[in-house]
Amino acid sequence: MTSHYRRPDVRQEDDLVPWRRILAIAFAVNVIFLVLAIWSWMILRDRQAELRPAGRRMEAMREGFQPRGVVAGVDQRIFQRKASGEEGFGKMLNRRKHEELSRFGWVDRERGVVQIPIEEAMRLVAEESR
Repeated sequence: MTSHYRRPDVRQEDDLVPWRRILAIAFAVNVIFLVLAIWSWMILRDRQAELRPAGRRMEAMREGFQPRGVVAGVDQRIFQRKASGEEGFGKMLNRRKHEELSRFGWVDRERGVVQIPIEEAMRLVAEESR
């Protein structure tokens, strides 16, 4: 219900937006955000340096590495290739272990413990579980 009664002494105030105040607040928010972002970046950088070995930078750590393919203290015979004509040490070990797992033999004669091929052992275990 609206009234058509108007008072000549009452006047509506003009709508004014306080642009300066809004811009000042927006600027302050951006400055605070920037300060907090820089502060968090510094905290993360320091924490990352703490977690690195000896606290070194990544560039300094890379300087001590040897070129790819050169590894000190590793027996390279394990990784020999077929091109050299030799069986690698790792392949030789795998072949020996496979031969051990695929033959019958005594483990301990006094106790009566025997070794059977792994395929046979798996088949027996599967039959027992049925």
